[in-house]
Amino acid sequence: MPRHKFRKSLLFLLAILLTLSLAAAPSDVDRKGLEQKLRDAFVGKGATLRTFYIQNELEFDKDGHLMGQSKTGPWTYYGRLQVSSLKLTDNSLLIRGSRNVVQWEANAAEFNNYTLEDKPVKISIHLGSGYTEEAVLNAIDSVFLTRDTRLSDVVPSYWKEILITERQRRAEWDQAKAEVMKNVSTGSAEVVPPKLLSRSEGIETSLSPYTQITANQLILSYVVDEHGQVKQVDIEKPIGLGLDDPIADLISGWKYEPATKDGRPVAVLMHARFIYKTPKGGRVDPYHTLPCPGIENVFNC
Repeated sequence: MPRHKFRKSLLFLLAILLTLSLAAAPSDVDRKGLEQKLRDAFVGKGATLRTFYIQNELEFDKDGHLMGQSKTGPWTYYGRLQVSSLKLTDNSLLIRGSRNVVQWEANAAEFNNYTLEDKPVKISIHLGSGYTEEAVLNAIDSVFLTRDTRLSDVVPSYWKEILITERQRRAEWDQAKAEVMKNVSTGSAEVVPPKLLSRSEGIETSLSPYTQITANQLILSYVVDEHGQVKQVDIEKPIGLGLDDPIADLISGWKYEPATKDGRPVAVLMHARFIYKTPKGGRVDPYHTLPCPGIENVFNC
């Protein structure tokens, strides 16, 4: 073969080899090093999903899009994962763990976490071949919350009153709430209460705040505007464990005949209470079948 043709063939072969090497998966050393970094950061710790899928086996693409279908549920039951293992393969990141549920502790006025060991969760993120460390981190950020995104940014609005703690975000939330509360009556003898036109499902309502509150009570507030529409639903005292959202969602869809004052429709602040009771021979169980941890003397869920 003439030398110039041999040289062209050699250059072509080298170009192919270079392309293949660039497209190849990270070397074992690089992958193992990155895998160890990720283990140090995640294993044995809690991670919060951006979307609260109820399926226990979830697959995502590299951009954080769910592959397949899954319903979503309350963040207090389906939002958190206690990570037990993590593995990088040639084209995927595999994360295993257990559901980490949260329960409101009334005495401390904060949430406590409980890991349900017999609720295993498997998460697969398909990275594709030739991924970089940056691509892996971006994929993780698209599936799990990071420091740049707060839980209060992704939950339903009725959770924000409790969850927003950062000074700037709290100020913004208080300002937005103040706008809604303009001209809203907080109850007086002259106000005729609004008339509920929807099913209450055992939820108590009142123009006055509830004062005698026990651990098994869910307390909410909301505005009924002058058109009978419900606005600004807020969870004042939660339960956790996936039990709050169905009641808050139900109230959000209620319809009313508006309250009146001097014969004219007015907006009023309302209060709601739901008491969870364990029926004989059964349990309150809207989402799961395990007993609620640590509250056997109050109710089961």
